[in-house]
Amino acid sequence: MAEQDRDSGIYVGYLPTPARDKRFLRVLIPVLLWLGAITTGLVAWRMQDPGTGVWNISNEQTWEGVLRADPYPLLEIDGAGETEIVLLVEMGKFGPERARAFDGRRVEVTGFELERDGRRIFELVPEDRAISALSDAPETQTLVSAQLGAVTLRGEIMDSKCFLGAMKPGEGQGHRACAILCIRGGIPPMLVTRDASGNASYYLLVGTDGAGLAPDALDRIGEPAEISGELTRRGDLMMLMIDPGSVRGI
Repeated sequence: MAEQDRDSGIYVGYLPTPARDKRFLRVLIPVLLWLGAITTGLVAWRMQDPGTGVWNISNEQTWEGVLRADPYPLLEIDGAGETEIVLLVEMGKFGPERARAFDGRRVEVTGFELERDGRRIFELVPEDRAISALSDAPETQTLVSAQLGAVTLRGEIMDSKCFLGAMKPGEGQGHRACAILCIRGGIPPMLVTRDASGNASYYLLVGTDGAGLAPDALDRIGEPAEISGELTRRGDLMMLMIDPGSVRGI
């Protein structure tokens, strides 16, 4: 009776595996292993490049420069070459409204650097020591913006903080909901374009009057878009002056 059960093809845990099942498993297991390896490779190949952004959250720093409130709170840092423009943000998904009280004054700011491909942004510590005025009066000399003419650019609208290092990747459909919350919370919006080699260029988005855009002014955040506007340069920062209603999906 035991010999009959052994050859019947019915699996019984305390008896040897039937010959038919052995033949089946010898084919199935290698096939499943190969399918798993191929699937893993395809998933890895299609994954989005997380980018080179770095968030130095463990290295608190203090920087000096002139704070400007418009178009968004930023720090003008003089160096050996042209003036570097560093956007200021708060922890979380917020712009630093408290920075406006220091408009035009030379200050020290304390916080954490975010950097990607040479473009920097600065996250303030939450305490009052985040901004300290070094002068009692505003700077009389202002940085002049150079007008570069009308352009039409194609890229993706995203929030500057996440793209420059707070998230990896800080772009694409997977990041769209986060980008919308950040921009509506006051994080400066930017258009990122890529050349044929995949290299990114960064354009701060402002209104046609050069002022910052209202937090809820932009549609198509985190989506491919075409934008026309007037290109200007302020220090090392490129700005695109746009009518938010003219943003087109592509």
